[in-house]
Order: sequence, then C-alpha cells, then structure tokens
Amino acid sequence: MFNFPLFLDLKDKPVVVIGGGKVACRKIKKLVLAYADIVVVAPKIHEDLKYLYDNGEIHWIKDVCRSDYLSTAFLIVSASGDQSAQHIIRDSVHPHQLVNGADDPDLGNVAFPAAFEEDQYHIAVSTKGHSPGAAKRMKQQLQDWIKRNKTQK
Repeated sequence: MFNFPLFLDLKDKPVVVIGGGKVACRKIKKLVLAYADIVVVAPKIHEDLKYLYDNGEIHWIKDVCRSDYLSTAFLIVSASGDQSAQHIIRDSVHPHQLVNGADDPDLGNVAFPAAFEEDQYHIAVSTKGHSPGAAKRMKQQLQDWIKRNKTQK
C-alpha cells in the first residue's frame, strides 16, 4: 500500500480511541499535543490516561466498543487488541473516516509516524508499518543531527 505523507490539523476534531492500555496511551499522548477532542472507550484505563481524564484533557466512556461511539469520529484509533472491537470498527466505519489500526494495521487507512518538532521543522519518519522501531531510531538520529548542526551555524 502506498502511504501518502500528510500533516493534519486535528484541533477540536472528534477522535475516538478504543482501548485504554499502553498502546492507547502512546497514541493519546500524541493526540493531546494536537489538541484533538479525544474520547477514550474502555472499561478501564492506564494510570497516565486517568491523569489526563482527571485534568479534563480527555473524555472517558467506561464501556466496550459499540458502533454508536464511532459514528461522529473524524479519526478512530483501534488500540484495544480486542477482536470483537476490531470487527465492530471494520463493520461500522464510514468511507470518509480515518482509522488507525494500532492493534491491527490491516484495519487502518492512516498511520502515526515517528515524528518530532525542532525549531521551524516538523519531521516525520515512516517505514510503511514494517518496523516502528527502525522509524523511531531514524527519528532520533535525525533529531540529534539537527540539534548538532544548528549549533554549528
């Protein structure tokens, strides 16, 4: 599959994250930085997400995935690892909705690249889903290179 590189403005856009564990937590921390309007659907959530919820940075529906939670989402993140939730997402998603399959890449039509901001740069690295670890390492190498070279001006 060809991945089209794109930066999105998610400010105040409705994002539904299915799952409340470590994977969901990593995705949600990125989405919070983008000022998305985040709803987490999970029976329980990671302690870091509980902190975000208690501080009003995310909403939490203490439930399992249901199709009615997905209908108005601009972006859906599948991060529960639950096959029944994945089936509900697959069967409920509209063609115009974006889906990140953190727990099942075949479910999604968008990916979260390894990214960073440095001065006026916003750089993202992707391996087309083949190796998130390699993308993370490349991101770190690029970030280190930019930091070293901006002091050499």
